[in-house]
Amino acid sequence: MDYIRENPSGITITDISKEMGYSRNTVSKYVAILQLKDKIYSKSIGRYNLYFSVKTSFIPKNTIISVFKAFIKTLKESLPNQGLIYKEIGKRFFHHFEYKFGKSLLKEFATLKKVKDTKPHLEFFRKLYPSFNFLQDTMKITEMKFENNYNKAIYKFQNSQFLETNDDYIFYFYIVAGIAEAHLSEELNRIINCEIQDIHIAEKKEESYVEMSIEIK
Repeated sequence: MDYIRENPSGITITDISKEMGYSRNTVSKYVAILQLKDKIYSKSIGRYNLYFSVKTSFIPKNTIISVFKAFIKTLKESLPNQGLIYKEIGKRFFHHFEYKFGKSLLKEFATLKKVKDTKPHLEFFRKLYPSFNFLQDTMKITEMKFENNYNKAIYKFQNSQFLETNDDYIFYFYIVAGIAEAHLSEELNRIINCEIQDIHIAEKKEESYVEMSIEIK
């Protein structure tokens, strides 16, 4: 069942057999039982008989990332060199997207609202970022440097699935900038400006990076 759920586009008995290490006869037997219990259903597509879960409880993250990458690349082809537009998309996206933070993070936000000093806010973003960027489990903020008397910080992002050896998905980070600006402005009740400072595309993926700044006014 888990393997069928993880393949929402359908899976064959042969594929299940190879992946799970069971014989086709064994897989066929249990697939038949699951069908009788209305847990799965099948479709004939060409010469293949594909099996699907009746209730897909989740969509695999790789599928979501693939769809999002295709969306970003299509936008880039339609609207090249329009960083400000993508940032605005990110700001609007934030207001239409429901994501709940844990109680500890919400509590820390509430505490920071009472703090006038900007440095703790900028330091908190480094800790907060992995929590709301659920697509990027592997991405890291590898560097952080302060400017303008601790009213501005520049963050260096690396190891992102949207950072390749080409610039196909760079506008993803402009969307992220818009989300971050809208989110922090709302939570901290401060004027926030978030900008993409530098995008470095290297021959080795692990050497590519993006620098994004956050300034609190």
